[in-house]
Amino acid sequence: MGTAGGAPVVEAIGLGRTYGRGARAVRALDGLSLRVARGEGLALLGANGSGKSTTIRLVLGLLAPTAGAVTVLGGEAGRREARAATGYVPEEARRLPALSGRELVDLFARLQGVGPRAARLPRVDEALRLCGLSDADARRRLETYSRGMTRRAALAAAWVHRPSLLVLDEPTSGLDPLGTEEILALLARHRREGGTLLLSTHDRVTAEGACDRAVVLAAGKPRAEGPLPDLLRGDASPSLAPLLRRVGGA
Repeated sequence: MGTAGGAPVVEAIGLGRTYGRGARAVRALDGLSLRVARGEGLALLGANGSGKSTTIRLVLGLLAPTAGAVTVLGGEAGRREARAATGYVPEEARRLPALSGRELVDLFARLQGVGPRAARLPRVDEALRLCGLSDADARRRLETYSRGMTRRAALAAAWVHRPSLLVLDEPTSGLDPLGTEEILALLARHRREGGTLLLSTHDRVTAEGACDRAVVLAAGKPRAEGPLPDLLRGDASPSLAPLLRRVGGA
């Protein structure tokens, strides 16, 4: 894996987000502070509604915080430079049904300025192969893809420009064990090459296979942060056990 160090790729200080106003206000995230260094992998663990997806949207600049601040690559989240250096796979990847898998990945490669066609297409084919999509699969239209194939194509599209930061929301959802293994191999390569990883997951295999550390969230509040083996063993605090039992396999 990559060596963490230097200025953080992602840093949040007292980060919070509230939806609505007055009596109807809902505090989705409250007081989150974290640092993710270059080459590091950080997992966000927690049940649905714990604040994981809100955290990811704040890091991407898709939401503005109502408290605290978050920076990406030393500047404001969501600015052009941060977007160009980030690859994102949402939990439910949207399909462009008229495109083939290869056309989708090539579209993202062109949008991210991955060179002329002669240099770009080998990168496109490599991303598809590493995500477990065969040449025959890549020629098929996205409307024929299963959920698992859609996730593979979405990850290939997010990774094809070799981003500094990969942000993934439930990256192995819908994948069989072989598919999960292939995706984890790609994430390991991303980190070996100095890339940084921030992901949310319910799956223990994914968390342990991709990340060194985790933040445990519950009802929008950070409950613990530390090395994954310690958290999953319950070393951080016995009171975390009920939360971590919700992480598959824990």
